Parts: sequence; structure tokens; C-alpha cells
Amino acid sequence: MSSKGTNKDSILVVGVGNPLRSDDGAGSYVAESIEARGFNKVKVWVTQQLHVEDLESMLSFSKVILIDASTSGPVVDLRQVNGTDHSGLASSHHLSAQTLVNMASNVYHKELNMQLCSIRGSNFEAGDKISPEVLYCAQKAIELICSSIMES
Repeated sequence: MSSKGTNKDSILVVGVGNPLRSDDGAGSYVAESIEARGFNKVKVWVTQQLHVEDLESMLSFSKVILIDASTSGPVVDLRQVNGTDHSGLASSHHLSAQTLVNMASNVYHKELNMQLCSIRGSNFEAGDKISPEVLYCAQKAIELICSSIMES
């Protein structure tokens, strides 16, 4: 996930999850749906898991919106991530959005403007179909993220 050049006026949308684990594919589904809308200055990445190496590229964007399926919390939630938030972000992955924000501050001495959109899933078993309930929530997530993009 490397970015070339500067993207300081651009927004990065990152869909996180494994599309072969049923509802875990919601993040990539939403990210690809955002990409299909053809927003100017929006770049989309899809990945199964966040990596520390991605942080440097993320810092070149004016805003990063992570989309991930969660195992708990609200059915759909879009919120700003900050380094002082200790509520425990819902994530099935080892590297959380809060960790990235903290690392940006502590390692790079830069602020990472990040939002996290979580979509609560219920089926994370092997399979390539997102459950109907989660697809419905994914549509709500798409609306929230599109509004956030247009406000930027």
C-alpha cells in the first residue's frame, strides 16, 4: 500500500477485512462501493489487515477513513479516532486505528486525521457472502462515509 507523491488534499478510504470470512468482508465491500462512486481526490485501499508499514503512506492524506467489521458495539458507527480514546475500538485485528493514531504522534510527530467506521457482523465463518443484515448496515455506512467525504 504505497502512495506516490503527495496526497495532502486527498482522502484515503481503507476497507479492512477478509472477504472469504463472510461478514468480515463488509469493510472491503463498503470501500469498493465508495470507489465506484468516483469521488475526486479519494483513493481506496482494500486490505485484510493493517500493517505498521502503512502508516507512513497514510500520513500523506488529509483524512483517512478506516472501515472494518466488528464483533461488538453499535451496528454502524463512524467516529473520529484520537490518541486519548481508551474505550477500546472494536476490531478483530491486532493493529487498531487508535494504535496508528498514537504511532503517528509518537514516532512521526504528526497528527493522523482518522475516522473509523465499524459495522457489527455476526458471521465470521468461512464463506464469501455477507449476511443480509450486514449488507443493510453496509449501505448505511456508505451513506455516512459519503457525507463525511463531501463535508471535507
